[in-house]
Amino acid sequence: MIRLILADDHTMVRQAIAATLTAQGNVDVVAQCADGLELVDAVLRQQADVVLMDISMPKMNGFTALEKILHHRPQTRVIALSMHDEPEYIEAIRLAGACGYVFKDAATDQLLQAIERVMQGKQCFPDVASDGESRATPTQPLANLTRREKEVFHLVVAGRSNKEVAQLLAMSAKTAENHRGRLFKKLHVKNTVELIHFAAKHGLLEA
Repeated sequence: MIRLILADDHTMVRQAIAATLTAQGNVDVVAQCADGLELVDAVLRQQADVVLMDISMPKMNGFTALEKILHHRPQTRVIALSMHDEPEYIEAIRLAGACGYVFKDAATDQLLQAIERVMQGKQCFPDVASDGESRATPTQPLANLTRREKEVFHLVVAGRSNKEVAQLLAMSAKTAENHRGRLFKKLHVKNTVELIHFAAKHGLLEA
């Protein structure tokens, strides 16, 4: 019996996945968690073989939770569960130490296959590099952005405020703020500092 801890902040999603896995007969969902803090606590209390976790969780995101899990329970096999299909996002979670990555809309057999593979000491990551031109790649870090979002991106990393962006692009300050928020979400950063680090990492800072 595979002992598994499941973490997702959406109750219905979490319960549906738990019911599906339990019905297979060889998976015992020993804990269900609604956020990253609960997940880390459950990992410390339970002897789990596998952790199946959402990446975008409240209180503590999946990347931070993964770091803590592997620090305290390095033998635990962690599978990320997410809707993000950008190659660089998947690669980031792999480099952080996850053993696998499964899309939330994956079929039951795909999820079970991922669990079985990581239990065998293997990795299980999707190959999305050629799934469509709209998806970003390591050489096209801004491929998912619209033309307007790219304009806002370059102004923000240049240090422009929402008010300045609004004036330069002939939009309201609120619209500029909304664009900035969408940039953070699409590029998986929390604030302007992280956005600048992202730009520097990908050689997007203008001299």
